[in-house]
Formats: sequence, structure tokens, C-alpha cells
Amino acid sequence: MATTAKDSLVSFRNGLSLNSSEVNYTSLIIAATILWLVWTSASSYFRTRGRDRLPPGSFGFPIIGDTVHFILATTSDVGYLKWLQSKIAKYGPFFKWRFQGKPVVMMDAPGGNKFLFQKEGTLLEIYWPVQMASLLGSDSIVLQLGERHKLLRRYFSRFFDHASIGRYLEGVNRNAVQHFARHWGNNEESEFELVPFDVTSLYTFSDICNLLMSLDEGPQLASFLKDFMQWQNGLLSLPINLPGFTYYKALKARKRILQILEEYVKQRKREVAEGRVSERAKVDILTNLLTVPNENGEFLSESSVCDNLLAFLFAGFGTSSSALAMTIHLIGKNPDVYEQLVQEHKSILDRKREEGKDDVLTMEDLSAMRYTWQVIQETLRMQPPVGAVFRQTIVDCEHNGYLIPKDWKLMYNTVSSHYDPKCFKDPMTFNPSRWEQPPVPFAYIPFGGGQRTCLGNEFAKMQMLVFVHHFIRGYRWSVTDPNETVIRDPAPRTQKTIKVRKVTTSI
Repeated sequence: MATTAKDSLVSFRNGLSLNSSEVNYTSLIIAATILWLVWTSASSYFRTRGRDRLPPGSFGFPIIGDTVHFILATTSDVGYLKWLQSKIAKYGPFFKWRFQGKPVVMMDAPGGNKFLFQKEGTLLEIYWPVQMASLLGSDSIVLQLGERHKLLRRYFSRFFDHASIGRYLEGVNRNAVQHFARHWGNNEESEFELVPFDVTSLYTFSDICNLLMSLDEGPQLASFLKDFMQWQNGLLSLPINLPGFTYYKALKARKRILQILEEYVKQRKREVAEGRVSERAKVDILTNLLTVPNENGEFLSESSVCDNLLAFLFAGFGTSSSALAMTIHLIGKNPDVYEQLVQEHKSILDRKREEGKDDVLTMEDLSAMRYTWQVIQETLRMQPPVGAVFRQTIVDCEHNGYLIPKDWKLMYNTVSSHYDPKCFKDPMTFNPSRWEQPPVPFAYIPFGGGQRTCLGNEFAKMQMLVFVHHFIRGYRWSVTDPNETVIRDPAPRTQKTIKVRKVTTSI
């Protein structure tokens, strides 16, 4: 039978027809595809549109951005402040730049600091540049995120609560008395010169080593301190792992430090197992780490113990040694501050003598050192030991009406916060009396903030108050160069000597 054109068309149409289930399935695929295309296009549109709302600033050179300039600037307080001020003059206190290939947003004070401290865990998480992360160690509490960080923080906080600080005071006071007897001139000298950081570093390092491992001052501690200083110098260095570079030397120093810590851990484990732990070592942090489980009944691994002992060494040494050296420097430049300190510490000792008590310091005495703490607070404002800390965004977020894309790095900066005239009147002036009133919230951040606030800040406060007390009791001093540039490596310190005279009449 002949086939007409109409028959052929019908046959072709029927050959392409689908049954009802196939039609439904295909319709779903088509609808899903259309929805996906619409969502993708809309998302792309809004994200692209948001790029017009990025913070002001410049990424500088490709890949390296402003990395080299920043690292060089941070070697001195003058250079660091000039670098910040030049950026702020161009873009304002909230600006973008590039560091080690990463886009970074410098946060403003106090609003940007508040944003960082309150949004961690929801919009942000901690971030460490590669050289810092590798030198601190993967098990260190400072690198942990989320629930792991919270678990470790709750566990370690028991070693730095108010009751623990009270127990540590006797040892810190004893260490201070021994320190001044050993390192601040011999019995024949009434006048001498020394570099403040050289002696404050010995004091704080012996304090923290005693607290952590019951390690006394001596040749072993001096060698340990030398390695530690080399390790610390690499934290803000260029991450070049080649002989001759600071980072390379720091990695070698870390290896030596961990070998020392591992030996202490193994030795203390043997002493615990054999019941040979001394009374003094029973209360140090190492013994507690090995004998006290966390809230889940778990003990830290040996590598985790070592990484966190290193983190505690860093936190307990770097900030306090720098703060004390700079306190000495700034008091030496301000004789009127010295006289007020003398009066405060004389009144504390007079009261103790009237009550028939000995000169050993108590927590009550520390509470009475109000002006002393104001002097230290003002030192920490003008010369914060930690210049900056990073976070990174885990989602797109907004601040000050600007978009900060996911995976960008955020940086809070203690120097720009502490020198902001909107937060601190006459910020270039050393004025301890400004602390008679509380600072603007989130403007003063020497110990960080939020869930990353320094665990040992109360121990550091006690340590510094005890040092200043004994220093004021026994010595007067003056700086040899009031205009000396303060260096940073990475914490601030001076290199020139001070002239010290022993006080013959005790206060």
C-alpha cells in the first residue's frame, strides 16, 4: 500500500512519543535544570555585584602584595606605625591588602575588633600564616578550631583560674627575689648598666619554665632560652626554608626544643609511674597534663603535650618579657611616674609592717597595686607585645557595608587600635592616669578577645606586678637614649642600656 506524506508524518511523530512516566521524568529533569541555571545565574550576579562593595585598598604587587614591605615595617615600632598610618591616610582604618598571596582586610577599631571577637565560630575561624602554623605545631591549642578548641580551652583553663594563680604567687615571688640578687649588679656595685630585655627575658622564662616543668634557672635553662629566642624570631619571618634564612633557623630550633620537651615528658611519665614525683613537681602543669584527663576522660598524646607546652612557653614568655622591658624603658623616661610608684609600694609595705606581717607578697597586696597596674596597662597600650592576629571568613560576610568574601583573611591590629585618637586621647603620650576610667570597649586588646582571649593573662599580670614591686624597692634608673627606636622581633624591645643605681634606703 502506498504511504502518503500524512502517514509518514504520523509514523514519525509516534516514533518520538513518550509514555506518561517518561514525560514526567523528563519534565522533572528539565525543571530542575532550569532552576539550577536560574539559581547559578542569580548567585553569580549577586556575587559579581558584591565585588563592587569590596573594602577600599590595594592588593599591590601580584601574589606577594605588600608582604615584604609589611615584614620589614614590623621590625620597629616606628616603621610599623608609619606603614599603618600611610594605609589609613589613603583608605581609612578599614582596608584591604595582600599578604603572602592572600587577600587580607585590616579591621577598624573598635567595631572591627568586636566583629572578629563575636563572630568566630559562625562567620569566622582562626588563621595563622604558614610560618606561624608550622612553628607552633599542629596539636597546639592556638591552631585548633570549633569543638576541639573549646574542649582544650576548658581543660587548660583550670591551670590559670584564680585559685591556681594564688598558688603560683609564692613561687613567682621567690623567683623574683632570686632574679634580682643574681642579675642586677653584684654586691660591690652600687651603679651599673644593663639592657632591660636581657634580664626580663631571664626572669619571665625561668618563671614559665618553673610553672610548666619545675625547671630552675641554670645552664640548661640558658641553652633552652637561646633556642626559644631563635624559634620565636621566625614567627614573622619570610617563610623561606633555606640555610641562612630566619625561618630555616627557627625550624631547626623548634626541632631542638621538641627534643628537650619530649625528654621531660618521658622522664616525668616514669616518675609518675614509679611514684617519684617531687612535691614541687606535683603541682606543675606537666604533671597535671599527664595525670588529669579532660572532661571526656581522655589524656593528651605526647606530641600534643609537647606542642602545647611550647604554646604556653610562647604565651608566658614573649608577652611578659617584652612588656616588662618596655615598662622599665617608659618609667625611665618619666621620673614622675617612678615617684608615684615608690609611694604606692611604700604604702603597701608600711601597712604590712603595721599589721606585723612579713614582706612576702599576697594576693591582697597585688590588688592594692592599682597605679602599678595602670602603668603596665599604659605600657601594653603603647607597646603591645602582639602586633596583630588573623582570622578568616568561612562564608561571605559584611562589615561597615562592605562585602568580605569567603576565605579572605581578617586582621585585627593592636597598634592601630591603641593609637586611635577616637579611642585614646593624645595616644602618643605615656599617661597611666588615663586608666582611671575604663577604655572604649574592644579598643584595648593586648590579650586578644572573645573565645581566644589569652588564657594566661592573669598569670602575666601577677608576674609583672611582682617584678615591678621588687624593682621599685631596690633600684632607681634612667635610660641612656630617650629617643631610642624600639625594635620588634616580633615583640617590642630596646637594645640600649639603662643606668641603674641601687637604692640604699629601703622603702
